[in-house]
Amino acid sequence: MIIDTHCHLNDEIFDIDRDEIIKHFEEDNIQSAFVVGTNLETCKSAIALAENHDNLYAIVGLYPEYAEEYNEEFENYLTSVLNNTKVVAVGEIGLDFHTEGYNQQKQEEVFARQIQLAHKFGLPLSIHTREAFDRTLAVLKANKQYLNGGVIHCYTGSPEIAKEFIKLGFKLGFGGVCTFKNAKKVVDTLKVVDIKDILLETDAPYLAPVPHRGERNEPKYTNLVLDKIAEIKRINKTELEIEIFNNTKNTFERCN
Repeated sequence: MIIDTHCHLNDEIFDIDRDEIIKHFEEDNIQSAFVVGTNLETCKSAIALAENHDNLYAIVGLYPEYAEEYNEEFENYLTSVLNNTKVVAVGEIGLDFHTEGYNQQKQEEVFARQIQLAHKFGLPLSIHTREAFDRTLAVLKANKQYLNGGVIHCYTGSPEIAKEFIKLGFKLGFGGVCTFKNAKKVVDTLKVVDIKDILLETDAPYLAPVPHRGERNEPKYTNLVLDKIAEIKRINKTELEIEIFNNTKNTFERCN
């Protein structure tokens, strides 16, 4: 079955039916899902959900747009939870230069600090990069000795940059964007990357795939992403599902 490697089931939009969604994982062909935190509050809620459901795990870290909130309290919190066996990675960390007024230096400092913290606990990374591919690569290369693999979440870069991330030991996370009509770069990347470098995700409730674009995304829609990737790569869907499942287990050891 499928593992959704990046979703936000801790978002309040799921308050009305979260338990129902999780209860129906098996019939929706979902084995488990990774619930992602982006700040102190959502990291706590991600872990709480993971601890209350056998089929959920947590990813915790500080999102780049919240870099100014990284302080001793947050680092102490991270340090206190990274031994939790339900925490499978540090994330959603990285760089985001999209929003006006971003502090590049602060984002890069916080990114590097969390990379090093993940290393202390032997954990992989879940990386967010938006309009910052070159600098994301630069920070990762500068901290190469601290890397323990992971995923470039919601990959939308070029095939050339994809190969650079893969050389550093990262998988590429693909979700609903690959079904969009304007996603030529994503499709081009999927055509050339090896199956062993692909992971599935939703980023729910965001970025729902066609034909649900604009609606609330859910983990079950990873099935539509799998269909699209199988079509793009002209490969048997079952074979692809097995390969990606194994990729996920190999990347995130604590979900075994």
